[in-house]
Amino acid sequence: MKYTNTENQSLSIAVWLVTDSYDKDPFPGQLHISVTGLLKPARMIVLSGRLTDAQAVDPEETEYDISMNIPNRMGTAIHSGIENAWIKNYKQALKDLGYPQAIIDRIVINPSYNDRQAVPNCIPVYMEQRIHKTIEGYIVSGKYDFVGEGIIEDFKSTGVYGYMKKDPHDDELKILQGSIYRWLNPDIVTADHMLIQYVFTDWSKLDSKIRAKRGYPASRIVPKKLMLKSIPETESWIRQKIQLVKSLELVPEHELPLCTDEELWQSKPVYKYFKNPTKTKRSTANFDDYHLAHARLLKDGNCGLIKEFKGTVRRCGYCTAYELCTQKNAYLNNGTLQLP
Repeated sequence: MKYTNTENQSLSIAVWLVTDSYDKDPFPGQLHISVTGLLKPARMIVLSGRLTDAQAVDPEETEYDISMNIPNRMGTAIHSGIENAWIKNYKQALKDLGYPQAIIDRIVINPSYNDRQAVPNCIPVYMEQRIHKTIEGYIVSGKYDFVGEGIIEDFKSTGVYGYMKKDPHDDELKILQGSIYRWLNPDIVTADHMLIQYVFTDWSKLDSKIRAKRGYPASRIVPKKLMLKSIPETESWIRQKIQLVKSLELVPEHELPLCTDEELWQSKPVYKYFKNPTKTKRSTANFDDYHLAHARLLKDGNCGLIKEFKGTVRRCGYCTAYELCTQKNAYLNNGTLQLP
């Protein structure tokens, strides 16, 4: 990887931004798919598997600006901070929080089966543990963030605006992800729900008071409870997804199922209403729904103008199969594809 530093970050920050602590493929040369890989569109999975050495991007020849790593490294820092706190300081921290010593003594970090048996009424806490299963000829593996009292937790650093405007499809993916982790670890993940711990990077105490009715979060860290799918339902979904991928292995690219708007992270279109059709530099009002915009047009005597601004497509620019996929061409032609 050829790193660039266009923002002239200092050396102290630059070293942090180029350091990647994520573990690589633990099953090289085998039919393997990660939990996050399973959640990708079938088209992306299939086409990525067709990349030849000549078509694949050579990491040694790729230029990548370190500023693009900032969100990822901030998220990793939060994960590492939580993990280190539990591993290195949980006894003192729990004592400071007022927990009795009898409870603290029952807690064991990442225990084996024998560890659990050795501690009476053991309270296990698991972090960053990778586990795998084989199904339909594929190895499925995943590494969760945190499991305590049988509840799986995912730590998510994000901006407040993204949290307030996020698509409901995002919750569906998180439910699937948590459900697959439970399928992989049914003896560890025993609760029927998960928690998403949202850590906001741009939270404002003032805005939390004046914008509360608009859904602004009340605190900098907000947990969200999501119900998981049953283990049989999850296994059925995994089988169907892998069977679909296998059935598409020899299908020509132009016949593969297209990625949906949700899978493409496509924003919703905006309908801009101009009361004076001769002045279109600034809209009179913006609407997410055409019918609402048309109702405003009729209210003003049907003399204005409505312009549709299509939602932008963002995922194509992050797809490893970008060069092989022709679906993106339409978005390039109409200007809706937003490249990173």
